[in-house]
Amino acid sequence: MEKQRKIKVLAVAALIITILGLTVAFAALSQTLTINGAATLDAAKWGIKFENLSDGDATGDATINDTAVIADDLVTINNIDVSLSTPGDSVTYTVDLVNEGTINAEIYSIETPSLTEEQERYLNFNVTYDDGEEVKQGDILNQGERKNITIKIEFDKDITDTDLPSETQNIDLSYKLNFVQTDKEEVETTTPSEEEKTYSVGDEFCLDTECFYVINDNGDSVTALAKYNLLVGKNVTVNLDGYQVTSISDIDSSTPGYGIQSESAKGFDMTNPNGVGAIIFETNDNNIGYWVDDNRNLKPQYGTSYPVFVFDSNSNLYQPLKNYENYLKNTLGKSSATTTLLTYEQAVSLGCVYDNYCSSDNAWVHSTSYWTGSASTNNTVYAIQAYQSLGFFGAANSDDVDFSNAANAAGLRPVITISKSEI
Repeated sequence: MEKQRKIKVLAVAALIITILGLTVAFAALSQTLTINGAATLDAAKWGIKFENLSDGDATGDATINDTAVIADDLVTINNIDVSLSTPGDSVTYTVDLVNEGTINAEIYSIETPSLTEEQERYLNFNVTYDDGEEVKQGDILNQGERKNITIKIEFDKDITDTDLPSETQNIDLSYKLNFVQTDKEEVETTTPSEEEKTYSVGDEFCLDTECFYVINDNGDSVTALAKYNLLVGKNVTVNLDGYQVTSISDIDSSTPGYGIQSESAKGFDMTNPNGVGAIIFETNDNNIGYWVDDNRNLKPQYGTSYPVFVFDSNSNLYQPLKNYENYLKNTLGKSSATTTLLTYEQAVSLGCVYDNYCSSDNAWVHSTSYWTGSASTNNTVYAIQAYQSLGFFGAANSDDVDFSNAANAAGLRPVITISKSEI
């Protein structure tokens, strides 16, 4: 039912905010001791009070009928008198709660206003700290500490027509904080900064629209896998009878979202005959990778045995990945971000078994089909392929220009390392 607004006046009169304190009296003791000297025990001081009461802030059609004051005893607020006429009206006061004594104080109990069931439906009364947390039993006010609190009286904005008061209501409110002496101290809790935060494998974070899953917490930085492939390369249409590609078209650079992550860019997915964002790992003329010599032996700069990480500027994936890195640095302002591809070792650590399936525990690892940066032979590169609810970890031809085998139609899924301070 659509909520309707009617004007009814809530006159909130003579709100008394009171602090009841346990007076702890200590006599000043001065006693000469005969153990090689003298000592003095100072008197303890109890000093809970209010200071700096605001004039009140009225919103909507609310009116303030009197000037609220802190009474002479400094533990009572008097003359809060307001009228609320329209749902959503409110009046807010702020005041400092101060412990100028030498004893820590604890809120032993709180006496809240006595409202009828009907009044509770249309009147909200809250006393909160600056952070929005409600003042509650057990809160500590350390010696010498000052806390700013907010007192808010509100005509409930979400009230329905049937819950509106039928006539003007005069409501007397009384709210009391009862403090007692305590040996406890309030321990300040702080939210750890991003530099101090610890990340677990699979934790997700986003840089604007670009999201990532954590692979490793490096201390002051994290390494993470992009949530989606980049929208680059080609679109392929697959004949699922033998998984052969039947048509290929370039992804136009004018396509919205080109070059950055896209949920549609999944490479070849056996559950979907249309692969978006397929890209060949390299182009060569002699059916051998750039990482081997004419005798098909690994070049010294790459290593001595497989699997070996070979991704560099010789790969067709290098330039679009570098463009993406520049996007993170220059457009999103993440100057510490660097990009690369997943390694064979990382794939294994995330639950993928070569020539077999990937673990269902980390479904995000195999949600798309994409290249790693590690070669498995002189002309094949490890790739993770999306396969229904599973993922397959195998090797694909690095130079299959026409994607004659759809399993080679993997995409580009970045791995980034970024300082925690920029997350």
